[in-house]
Parts: sequence; C-alpha cells; structure tokens
Amino acid sequence: MKRRDKITASGEKILNRITLISDYGMQLSIALLFATAFIYLYRYGNGIFFYQENRSLFIYSGEFLRKFIVKPGGLLTYAGIFLTQGYFSPLYGSLLISILVLSICLIFKAIIKRMGVTGAFSLFIILLPSVLLLLSQTQIEFPLQLSLGFFITALWFLVSISSEGKSSHFIIMLLFPLFFYVAGSFALIYLGMYITFSLFYNNGRQKYSGPLLLLGYAILNIIVFSEIIFFQPLRTLLGYPLILNESTKLTIYPAILGVLLIMYPLITKFSVFSRIERYKEWITAATIILLFPLLVFLLAKHHDPVITNVLKIEKYFYDRDWDSVISQYEKKPAENVVGQYYYNLALSEKGELCNRMFSGLQSSGPLSLSLEGSREQTFRTIYFYYTIGLINQAHHLAYELMVQHGYTPENIKMLIKTELINGNYRIAERYINILKKTLYYRKDAGKYEKMLNNPQLVNTDPELGNKIRLIPREDFFITTNDSRNIDLLLKANPGNKKAFEYKIARFLLEKDIIAVVNEVSKMKDFGYTTIPKHIEEAVVAYINFSKESPDLGGLRINQETERRFIGYGSILNTYRGDKSQIGKAMKKSEKNTFWYYLQFSTIKSDFWKSSSPADRNIY
Repeated sequence: MKRRDKITASGEKILNRITLISDYGMQLSIALLFATAFIYLYRYGNGIFFYQENRSLFIYSGEFLRKFIVKPGGLLTYAGIFLTQGYFSPLYGSLLISILVLSICLIFKAIIKRMGVTGAFSLFIILLPSVLLLLSQTQIEFPLQLSLGFFITALWFLVSISSEGKSSHFIIMLLFPLFFYVAGSFALIYLGMYITFSLFYNNGRQKYSGPLLLLGYAILNIIVFSEIIFFQPLRTLLGYPLILNESTKLTIYPAILGVLLIMYPLITKFSVFSRIERYKEWITAATIILLFPLLVFLLAKHHDPVITNVLKIEKYFYDRDWDSVISQYEKKPAENVVGQYYYNLALSEKGELCNRMFSGLQSSGPLSLSLEGSREQTFRTIYFYYTIGLINQAHHLAYELMVQHGYTPENIKMLIKTELINGNYRIAERYINILKKTLYYRKDAGKYEKMLNNPQLVNTDPELGNKIRLIPREDFFITTNDSRNIDLLLKANPGNKKAFEYKIARFLLEKDIIAVVNEVSKMKDFGYTTIPKHIEEAVVAYINFSKESPDLGGLRINQETERRFIGYGSILNTYRGDKSQIGKAMKKSEKNTFWYYLQFSTIKSDFWKSSSPADRNIY
C-alpha cells in the first residue's frame, strides 16, 4: 500500500507540474520564442543583416519613392528597405525580427480567441506561423518586406473577422483595393484566408455570399489595376512581392507559411477533438517540450559556419580593414573560393601577397586571385580590377550592376571613387549627392565631397592616390583571361608593382616554379631590395632540384630560407611521404610555405566549369 501511495503521490506531482506548465504555457512560449529568435539572430545569424543591408540602399528622395508607388506591393517593399537600412547594427536587426516574430504570434493568439478555438492544440497552431516565419528569416535571401507582408496579412485578417455588422463588412470590402495596393500579392493570401473562414465559420447566406462577393470584387480590382491604373502584366501584379521578389524564388518555409495561412481557418476548425480535451494539459506541455527543441535543431541545421565566416570576412573587406580580413581568414580558413579571394585581395592591398599568401588555405589555385570567368560573382570581381589599377573596368562593372540591380552602398562608393580617380568630378558629384541622402553613408559622402575639384586631395588620399599610380598609361581591350589582362597592364604601366605580384602569385598557385624564377631578375626594377618569402622559397626549391643558379637581378637569397628548406627536407625524408605523419611533425610555420603547397595541395582550378551556377554562388 505504501508503495502504491508513493506512486500515486509522484503521479499527482507530475500532473500538477504539467498543469502549471499548461496554465502558463502561452506566457512561457512567448518568452521562449522571443529569446530563441533574438539569441540565434544576434549570435549566429547576424551575417544576414550585413548581407541584406549591403544589397539595397534606401535614399531619402521623392524620386526613389516614385519607383515604388507605381505598382501594388511597392509600398511594402519601400517599408522593408527603409527598415533594412538599420541592419548595419546586428542588435537592431535582431530586435526588429524578434519583435516581428513575436507580434505574429500575438496576432494569431487574438485570431484564435476571436474564432473561439480553445482546443488542446490551440497553443501549437498559435506558435506555428511564428516558427515558420523565423525559419524563413534565417534564409539569407529572404527580405524583410516579406516578413512585413505576412504580418500585415495576418493583422488585416484579424481586423476583418473582428468587425461585426453589415456596415463593417461593407467597409472591409471597400478597403480591399487599398490593402491590395499596399500588400501586393499578399492580398491573395488574405483572400484565401477570408474565403476559408467564411466557408467554415459563417452560417446562413453569409457563408457563401460573402466569399463570392469579395472574390468577384477582387477580380474586378485586379483587372482595373492591370489594365487601367498601373498597366502591369497579371504575372507581375499577382506575383509581386511574394513570389517575384529580389531573389525571384520562394523557398520552402515561406511557401509552407503562405499555404498555412490560407488553410488556417480550416486547421483551427478541425483542431478541436472532444475526446482528447481532457489531455489538454499534457498536449500543451508536450507542445512546449517538443516544439522549441525542434526549432533550435532546425535553426542549428540551417546555420552554415562557412557562410558566416565568409560574410564576416566580406564585412571586414568592405570596411577596408585589411588586417582583420587577414587575421580572420588565417584563424578560420574558408574551404571556398570567395574567402580565399578576399584574403588575397587584402594581402595585395597590404603589399604582402607573395610574402604571406600560404599562411592561409589556398585550395582553389589561381581562381582565388580574380574569380576569373564568373558572371555570378561580378559584384566581387570588381575589386580585383580596382586593386590592380584597372579602374575603368571596375567602373564599367559597377555601372552595369547599378543598371541591373539598382543602388547598393558598395556600387555607389565604387562609382564615386573611380570617377574621382579619373577626374570626372561632375559625374562623381551626382553619385555623392545620392550617398548624401542616405542614413548610414553620409559620412562617406562628406569625405568624398571634399575631394571634388581638388586633385591634390585625391592624389594624397592613401587609397585613391595609390590607384592613380597603378592606372595603365595606354588603353587596351580587357579580355576574359585575367592572366592576359595583367600582362597587358604591365605593358601599359611597367611600374605597376601590384600587377607584377599578382602575376607571380598566379605562377606560384599554378606551381610553375620556372615561370617564377624567370621573373625574379625584374624585381629590382620594381624597387625590391629583398625577395618576398614565397618567391624565395620557389627559387630555393628550383636551385635544389635543378642544381642551377638562376639570374636574381642582383638580389640575394636569405640564408635563413636555405636553412628552413633543409629542415623541411629532413622531415620529408624521415617520414618518406606519409602526409599524416609529416603534418604532425611540421610546425605551423613549415606548413605555411610554398614548399608544402607545392607537394600537398589539391587545386580545384576547374571550379567554374565543373559546378552549377547555384554552387558557384556560396549563398
């Protein structure tokens, strides 16, 4: 009996705890939802904010607004871009999205209450839209305006079902054109929600007359908007901004969320099962215990540390913080060409390309120098041309991207810099005026504005002045072969040291020791007093393999390099080509050499040819 009493008492305690969880289930769920969203976005997903902020530029001008008011859904996109401009702060972005996710949850709580749904699964169906919205927001191409679209759709549906009386329903219907104009294609989701609600919750005539009347009125509005007011094709009118958004694709989570909203009244109708109502406390507790760990699991699954690392490197690069680019990449080497590309660019800007490039992973071979042949990476290849002094090509690509994709912060800044370098001050002023009408980039605009009609300031600027000295002195046609472009650039400006180092870096990455050695005799003409580390390593390897002394143009090999080569060879001889044992025996400094790259690297040099466009774009 005592044992049975103990079991009964334990069962009652468990039941009491479950009841307590159930009683405070909604409050606990709201707190967990907000905390999960904020912690994930601020700690792991903050690269999304950097990426999206740099893919749009909000301009405070009537001309910019006019581009959005000429089609339904444009104001929603305008609002999204307006709020996105604050994404330069991860704290702001994390709070904004977390509050938006939480607001969706509260709206559906009110919807459920208005429908009179009190079933055992009510907590689950309240939380589900918010969970799907959060998962959607983890997608790097999912713009803020789509989250706003789902928010105002749910809110307008709540207003619609909360109004009572014929006059209220009549006003709701009359306001549908305004909602359609603001929300665009999200109005179709609202239409589906309202029709489903009427069919399953209304009685009498209104069950069918209300939906038919609204549907007919909506079709009339679409025809008027398409043929008379906005002159937009039906595909654009019905697809923007939900389907025809910036990424031109609707990924799995927003697609599920859209279908869920349309079917939401039906789901709530059949979520009440009288037989299981007595287990409501258990089901509520199970919802909390199972749903949030599942959400955390899915968030962790969608978090890609490689993309996060590359975005961090890219952010440092956009800030022109070369030291941080280099240290971040060497701390967390990226197994993709984009991270290696930014690393090599930063080394070049620091004058360290041939001295340090093998301190970081170089698994993509010469492709990591210029992303050669990649149309998908045009917004990045600009920086290669800008770095080596092909300013006109950088300007051409920046202008082309602006025409295709509109204003972005980096594009406008590149156009300003290239126009200032070329002395086109009047054109540069136009772009500066655009930058002055932004929130975050006014400081940059002020800096460049001081340089207008002042060549002295341009020439003495550490960045722009250096680029002027790299410009080719004769014109030539840019080819699709960047190795050929560098040769043409060196012919047009024989003193371009950056182009010369890029040429040798390509030979090093191609493991062409003879080509490297043949260039060493020219180095004194470029002002070298010592041979950079990796070039010296290639020369020492050549001497030991060929037993010949090449022409070094008056420069000398450092004896320390020869000693390092002897020590490196000693380890190789000891372990006779066993890479795993060699790797364990060698210090980091011995692995960060051209010799180690020469023997053990696997070059993915045909990356663009062997992969699809989706694979070539890392996010």
